[in-house]
Amino acid sequence: MVNTMRETDGYTEEQLQLEAMKEQIEQIAVPEEIDEAIRNGMRLGRQRRRRRRLTRAASYVACLLILASVASIRFSPTVAAYVGDIPGLRSLVELINYDKGLKLALENDYMQPVGLSEEHDGIQLKVDGIIADESRIIVFYTLNNMDGRKRIVNLGEVKLVNYEHASSDFGSSNFSEDWHSKQGTFEFNSHDEVGIPETLDLEIKVGEGVEASATAPVWKFSVPVDKTRFDGMKETYPIDQTVTVEGQRITFGKMTVYPSRVGLEVAYDPANTKKIFAFDDIRLEDELGETFGTITNGVSATTLSDGRQILYFQSNYFRKPNHLYLRASSIRALDKSKLEVKVDVDQKQLLSRPDDRMTLTGNAFTGEEDLNALVIRLKNEDPRDKNFHYFLFQTDYKDASGQVFQSNRMGSTTGEYQYYIKKANYKGPLTLTIADYPSRIKR
Repeated sequence: MVNTMRETDGYTEEQLQLEAMKEQIEQIAVPEEIDEAIRNGMRLGRQRRRRRRLTRAASYVACLLILASVASIRFSPTVAAYVGDIPGLRSLVELINYDKGLKLALENDYMQPVGLSEEHDGIQLKVDGIIADESRIIVFYTLNNMDGRKRIVNLGEVKLVNYEHASSDFGSSNFSEDWHSKQGTFEFNSHDEVGIPETLDLEIKVGEGVEASATAPVWKFSVPVDKTRFDGMKETYPIDQTVTVEGQRITFGKMTVYPSRVGLEVAYDPANTKKIFAFDDIRLEDELGETFGTITNGVSATTLSDGRQILYFQSNYFRKPNHLYLRASSIRALDKSKLEVKVDVDQKQLLSRPDDRMTLTGNAFTGEEDLNALVIRLKNEDPRDKNFHYFLFQTDYKDASGQVFQSNRMGSTTGEYQYYIKKANYKGPLTLTIADYPSRIKR
């Protein structure tokens, strides 16, 4: 995207570049399969102003197949070349390369250009565009270091003040001292499917360093939303199928397909003897073998209540498969009787634990301000967990009197986990509750 907003004969430089990009796109020889996808997108556009009914003869068929082998997600190099070689769009493709559904949305002209900018103290923040539907909003931004000074810049607080039904997520925001231009995304997730307003009142704090960003002035953007782009672009399918894995019953309910993601309701039988944490390598697969994995850079699930979740997948909205299968290699789960870990603070010992892979290291308590760090080692040689860092425990913990406390800080390194607790006169032992653990079940 361009970094300035100069006016040229009544048009901004950004508008002129977009027009040039449009001409380039029109001259590109588009492969047949992509051309067909674009025609499908155009047909969808003509239908956006009315609610679409599910009249297709072919229906989704969803099932859970626990497989020993793992299928990999195949990204289309043709799409990457088609979009990535166009000046100005290449950087957007790189930003969402982790999400196949968002790439399809961009290919189908689903992004809404915005082009708003503000500049304070030599830093320019531009809102380039948005991808939005009833479930999710992704805001694309560019941060420019206009005067070239060396400084560490941090994005502190990001929120939509007129859309309280959404939570935000914006990944890494700390920029090093020597930088010129950085691009990124803000993500807002809707929990209640409340209608998105006509204008998004976006507020962002940008400061030099973490402390400065907390007290920095608020940058405000009023981002217009063209709701006709996604009006009626949602498809809902009742799955209502129950599978049993090692005696554990799992029911898959309603599946909702949006342009930005797919949401699948899942419920775990209260009579299950194990606590189910997560599915390994769960993905959607169509009849042609094309797969759409879970959301890996953003919100991957929403907890509705105890034992009920919505799992989020990359969207196949623009693919329109005839059949859809839900596949996973295994499920992380642990006996409910092993969920509590008891810690003797004075003796620095684990009085109860899931298995002998978990130990408390000798330097268990490390002073830091008003906190102590419980340092726990977990021996785990499973190759599936090689690059995975577990949040081992829930934030709540309690002492022997039943008083509940909260840990607001956790950390991990390879095989070692830090759980910070307040310095206090606890009535021992402390009880921590397992939130995730590398033990698995298979069909």
